[in-house]
Amino acid sequence: MKLLAFDTSSSAYSLALLNDNEVKVIHEVAPMQQSRLLLPAIEKLLQESSLSLNQLDAIAFGCGPGSFTGIRIAASTAQALGYAANIPIISLSSLAILAQTAFMQKNVTHSLVALDARMDQIYWAEYVINPQGLASLIHHEQICNPQNISSPSNNPDWSGIGEGWQRYQDQLISVLGSHPQSIYSDLIPHANAMIPLARAKFEQKEWVTPENAVPIYLK
Repeated sequence: MKLLAFDTSSSAYSLALLNDNEVKVIHEVAPMQQSRLLLPAIEKLLQESSLSLNQLDAIAFGCGPGSFTGIRIAASTAQALGYAANIPIISLSSLAILAQTAFMQKNVTHSLVALDARMDQIYWAEYVINPQGLASLIHHEQICNPQNISSPSNNPDWSGIGEGWQRYQDQLISVLGSHPQSIYSDLIPHANAMIPLARAKFEQKEWVTPENAVPIYLK
């Protein structure tokens, strides 16, 4: 399989290119520069793998929630490339990508993900790693005040993931009534984690046409 994946929902632009069994990655923190850097990085990855856009089976992008500008950059880029190559688009939740990142980088199998949504609100979701090694959503993703988060499932071994934990840690722990195994508030979505999620969706034919590759804001 040949798959391009990218996410710009955070302060980074993160890309991964799967070429059969080889994965090449570019991941760089570059706030406010994603629109300038994303396309050259995509071109670089394709050139390094001696691939053209038309040879890809699909394109995956982080559809949000996250930075308003960032997810629009990712969505518009996915649309443009999808139209140009006439290939399907796979939309991936940025919260799911973050939970998968926590699993792949920190071996976290139960994530309570919190991102700062501004105006004293957070993007919130609970993810567990299923037997296939993929982040699986419990209940639903939401935007809410920290005191209105949904209660986690009956698993005491959870970790706090995402920069929302840096600002709202005390409030969240108070509402949850328990302490996490660990908190990784500095983790951001990594495109390497997008590859297994996107492959699973591709195999299930959970893709959209380019015109339907739209951001998710949870508003």
